[in-house]
Amino acid sequence: MHKTKWFLAPVAVLIGGVLIANSAHLVPHTWRKPFLIVGALAGSLPLLENITRSLKQKKVDLGIPVVLTLFILLYTGELLIANIFALLIVMGNVFKEYILWRVERSVKDISRVLPDIAFRKTDEIREVRLKDIRTGDTLVVKAGERVPVDGILLGEEAVLDESVITGESRLITKEKGVHLVAGSINQGSSFEMQVTSTSENSTLSQIHKMVEEAQRHNSPLSRFTDKFALSNALIAFAGTLIIYLATHDLMRSLAFWVALVPVVFAIIVPVATTIGISILAKRGILVKTGEALEDLTRIDSIAFDKTGTLTKGSPEISKVVVLADGFDESILIGLAASVEKYSEHPLSKAFLQKAGALHLVIRPVTDLQIIKGKGLQGICQGKKVLIGSRKLFAELGLTVPPSTGGILKANEDEGRSAVFIAVDGIAAGIAILSDELREGIGRTIATLTKMGIRLTMITGDSRAVAEKVAAELGLTRFFAETLPQDKIGLIRDFKARGERVIMIGDGINDAPAISESNVGVAMGLKGTDITLNSAKVVLVNDDIGALPYILTMSKRVLKIIRLDLYLATSIHVLAAVLSVAGVISLLGSAVMHQVSSTLVLLNTIRLYRVPKTG
Repeated sequence: MHKTKWFLAPVAVLIGGVLIANSAHLVPHTWRKPFLIVGALAGSLPLLENITRSLKQKKVDLGIPVVLTLFILLYTGELLIANIFALLIVMGNVFKEYILWRVERSVKDISRVLPDIAFRKTDEIREVRLKDIRTGDTLVVKAGERVPVDGILLGEEAVLDESVITGESRLITKEKGVHLVAGSINQGSSFEMQVTSTSENSTLSQIHKMVEEAQRHNSPLSRFTDKFALSNALIAFAGTLIIYLATHDLMRSLAFWVALVPVVFAIIVPVATTIGISILAKRGILVKTGEALEDLTRIDSIAFDKTGTLTKGSPEISKVVVLADGFDESILIGLAASVEKYSEHPLSKAFLQKAGALHLVIRPVTDLQIIKGKGLQGICQGKKVLIGSRKLFAELGLTVPPSTGGILKANEDEGRSAVFIAVDGIAAGIAILSDELREGIGRTIATLTKMGIRLTMITGDSRAVAEKVAAELGLTRFFAETLPQDKIGLIRDFKARGERVIMIGDGINDAPAISESNVGVAMGLKGTDITLNSAKVVLVNDDIGALPYILTMSKRVLKIIRLDLYLATSIHVLAAVLSVAGVISLLGSAVMHQVSSTLVLLNTIRLYRVPKTG
């Protein structure tokens, strides 16, 4: 909250009252001069407060030239003009503060929806304050109430309105074990949940914190604008001095000075980028910095991971092929699930779900080893279990019976993946997994293609599976059987060709490529911590369909900023020319200056009217 916000309106009323009283001759003649001095000095107080605060932060406030102008008018005895000038400046600042307050409120609204209390279940259900909730607690969320913190659904089903994150009020049905987001509204029956993060670390609170953090980072465009404003101020000072030396007309010199003082330039970029970032955040799209928002405007290429990005990321084991004697489906799944329990890869959930469906016990595992991008192995019940791709098996010399070739090809032709299981150095079985494409992904791909974006799929899956998915989505460029280091190399190759690349993924294997890209995008709720930290943009609601809107909004912000700069500069230059020519006075120059500031702010708040669909 800006300190001067509530102070400005009374000051404007005071100055207005001084001017009215003076014009109506309500003040005795002997009191008019001190009365007008009080009005002008009152008008300088908000500006002096801002200047003092900026100097404490070792910054130069662009309000300094305005205060100097006001004091010069007082010194020369132009008291009436000083008051009118002060009123114009203060009224302009009232409007500016209103816009900044609206931006600040939109940021605070992100986390304001959280309830103050929750219902914790122990031996009985008790009402507790939000700050007293701890990770691992069991909470009861009643019908019509909001989910107080992030957690996991313990009940069989919950119907939720996640508009606080997605911006859409459609109802979503969640199943047992699914992640719940703080702020979501329970639109069904009461349910129980287990807390996974406290209120300070909830998704909603993190969004609020990161949006505020984004406001503190200056983008290259912001730094350019600051330099432009400083150069403008120096030119204005030099021009004012030259005009005064040539004409000895102080009022004309001051009119030129007021015309070119670049006060509004200090807020053009911060206000526009903060509005853009906060609007995106309220729709489940977290852009971490203003620089990231600026980088998005130059994107012409997007590289997609497949599993969990283009697909739902919830693969299911549709078939198990037994390759060796002494094994059956239950034995293979039991061993594999026990090892996969320690994996972050989306495929691990398929093994755990299958084990649950078969009512198998998950056993302890020792000597766990993750073979990055290829598989993992560990010791379970005294057996060395290896799970990985066909390529890994070939590298290790593990042979697969030729008779499985037809089965593998038939499943790959249908877009299904094969995961190989070895036990004690013997190829023991193959798990066939299917993962459906995300709903609406075809429309998203088509929209991005129409926008002129070059699209690429990068996957560790087999070429046959990659070809099937690429054909379904109309992708002409794809790379299969890639390792994490291969993904980094591909991103570097794209950039070397002049492409400005987004890499979007959700797994730990995607983190290096996400970090290497121009703008890394992580699928929020399913992304691992390392992936989220590598990304500049996080899709908190896992909605890849938001990509066209993100690109549209970022370009809209840049377009607004450019128009703001053009409007302000054009009006300032015109006012300067008219003041030098003697067409307008100091007051006319002040009026034109305030007109430019008002138009800039009105133009900026048009960002709130950007359509949701890009």
